[in-house]
Amino acid sequence: MHAQSDKGTVSGKVTDSHGLPLPSVSISLPGTTMGTLTDEKGNYYLKVPAGSYKILASSVGYFPAEIEVIILRDQATDVPIELAPAAIMMQDVRVSGVKINSATATRTLMQIQDVPQSIAVLGQRVIRQQAAFDLATLTRNISGLTFTGNYGGAGSSQFFNARGFDLNDAQNYRWNGMMIWNWGNHYADNIEQMEFLKGPASILFGDVAPGGVMNFVTKKPLSEFVTNLNFKTGSWGLLRPSVDITGPLSRDRSLRFRLNASLENSGSFRDNVTSERTLIAPTLAWDITPKLSVQAEAVFKKSRATDDAGLVSPDGTVAGLGTLAPSLYLGDPARNYLHQDQSYFLTLTYELSKTWRIRSTGFYSQASSRPFGMWFDQPDANGNFARREYGFNQKSGNGSANFDVYGSFYSGAIKHTILVGAEYQATGYRQTNAGELHLLDTSNIYRPIFRKLPAIEPPTAPYRPYVSVLARSGLYVQDQLMFFNEKLHLLLGLRAGTTRQGNHYYQDQLPGTEYEGYTDDIIRKQVLTPRLGLVFKPQPWVSLYASYAEGYEVNAPDLFAQNYQEYRVPPPTNSNQLELGSKANVLDNKLGVTLSLFQINKHNPYGYVYLDPENPNFDEYVVYYEGHHRSRGIELDADGKLLPTLFLTAGAAYTQTRVMADPGYPTGNVLPNAPKVTANAWLHYEPSGVVKGFSVGTGLFYKGKFFSGLVNDPNLQIPASYTLDVALGYQYRQMSAQLNVVNLTNQVSYLNPWQFNLFDVRPLRQFVLTLNCKLSKPRSQ
Repeated sequence: MHAQSDKGTVSGKVTDSHGLPLPSVSISLPGTTMGTLTDEKGNYYLKVPAGSYKILASSVGYFPAEIEVIILRDQATDVPIELAPAAIMMQDVRVSGVKINSATATRTLMQIQDVPQSIAVLGQRVIRQQAAFDLATLTRNISGLTFTGNYGGAGSSQFFNARGFDLNDAQNYRWNGMMIWNWGNHYADNIEQMEFLKGPASILFGDVAPGGVMNFVTKKPLSEFVTNLNFKTGSWGLLRPSVDITGPLSRDRSLRFRLNASLENSGSFRDNVTSERTLIAPTLAWDITPKLSVQAEAVFKKSRATDDAGLVSPDGTVAGLGTLAPSLYLGDPARNYLHQDQSYFLTLTYELSKTWRIRSTGFYSQASSRPFGMWFDQPDANGNFARREYGFNQKSGNGSANFDVYGSFYSGAIKHTILVGAEYQATGYRQTNAGELHLLDTSNIYRPIFRKLPAIEPPTAPYRPYVSVLARSGLYVQDQLMFFNEKLHLLLGLRAGTTRQGNHYYQDQLPGTEYEGYTDDIIRKQVLTPRLGLVFKPQPWVSLYASYAEGYEVNAPDLFAQNYQEYRVPPPTNSNQLELGSKANVLDNKLGVTLSLFQINKHNPYGYVYLDPENPNFDEYVVYYEGHHRSRGIELDADGKLLPTLFLTAGAAYTQTRVMADPGYPTGNVLPNAPKVTANAWLHYEPSGVVKGFSVGTGLFYKGKFFSGLVNDPNLQIPASYTLDVALGYQYRQMSAQLNVVNLTNQVSYLNPWQFNLFDVRPLRQFVLTLNCKLSKPRSQ
């Protein structure tokens, strides 16, 4: 019970058994709505009414600690806390929910329960239980987020839709909060967790499409020596060894390292299709002083995937695909999508005081890709069709820097949590051509041509005489005010941003080219973006929230549109979202549940129509920037423990999309790649007692019917589909084995990412066997 209303403060540092600070530890006062998370240096700070309390500190991989404390009026009480390790964290079960930290994605240390926005986080538990090693498998666990297809087949770029809107390749993907291009396959073994911030997030990241932001958080070095050896094998010749090594490099453990590496070789259920991927990701962390730390990371990735444009329907309808074998391959196995990139991160964190810190992050990456493949025309009545080839090289350089100050202070009884920051990001992109299609030969869907040519290269050509540029800069400020002992939160935010996007022409390279006479068409837009949120916590375990956010997208001129000159300076696309929801930690804080209702309006979206809709060619179209599209829906996400031995990850979404106005398509049409109903549920049971060590899991993933284009042609509507997965595992001490069966019932389903007559086929039944061995050095005090 609280003795009086006057307040005092309690603060301290949370450390491990070696005295090293522990970040992101949940600090709560049971029976109250007050709590916080420790910062990067393990510090926490609370101002509470004078009285007697219990302080509960909890973190994944450590036994919770509960300490009784008496807070005196106008007095500061220091309570250091040491957490004892429960187990080495690598490969251990990670219990999620809404009370885990989302610092990378939100740039704050607020618990998800206190953020007025729907946020989904998938950690190591889901990755391990589902034996996931690609984003299509991982993202199906998030409501309202759907996988829409590949570029050129498995192992290449992957596309997604969220809350009714497609994610933008140059806007909606982040690595440790820093913008990355959607080239190649983003999944990597050095990913600790994937975060998805739903809805517009322009106040933090500038111009982004309104569906949400996908952020990948990398693994950090640990203070214990641990080596994790993992090997996956299974259907279609899958061979996938990986290693994760971490530990201290100095006696005082202030210098630590981590190394992740993997090699993947696999065939496919699709005939003649193979892929290879390689990853090396070293990381160093150094606590230079008790207040100053630095972390350096590098990621090197390389991949090759057989070009696979999918199936072409005999009669141009989705129903006609049923007459073809899902394994039918119509391309040329000698044509491959190649990709490689290298990324570097540097993060400096300095503790100004127990309640304030500054952080600066730098990032640079270089990437190159070589798409080389085929697209197919519509077959005639006898199954004959033309094969058209394309091939080009593309490269990009991408750099960004971010600096922010984060902390809290009290003005009377009101707590302010402040975030102030600045960022800059710039990208340059070049290509040899736009992937124009050229007639190669003819084939037959019933008697396809397989020449088995040796590996060949696309025709060599110089890079086009321009560079596409995208540069963002911004200043942002955010204050989350907390009233009535943190029961009521008011979030106020504003970003002043500038975006430059377009093409810079190299004048000395223009003579004799189709671009002779062109001048720079770089568009510069300055935008103020507000954010408003409200959180009410009637009980410590539940919060109600409402928020309003705006977003924008700067549209670059489309060089390949037939009406390019008309839209050399296209208008920006604007969006806004109203969201209401509730977040709860139930079952003694073991299960996190988020329920959200939203409405997103998008104005002046980029649109296009083909000059010949009956026989569309991808480079024969005109663009426009008028229109109004809307999505609204309800989403439910749950993640955590139902019982001490039973884990649940589940979600459901009901999304209504509508063309409110559009010069190219009828009002009332639904938006592409947006099923009205999706649902997912994954249960994993790890019993105790005499059968301890065994585990069994099963999951059902459902996607309703949807259109792949704004035309809403009923003959091209993708039917509803589902997959049923199962898993069976056993762990003995440091060794474990697990068998996963993906798509147990061997369902056949399709995607149509290009809105043409080409259809991706989703994988058939697949077996994946995972063997794991964890080696650790005995702890020394």
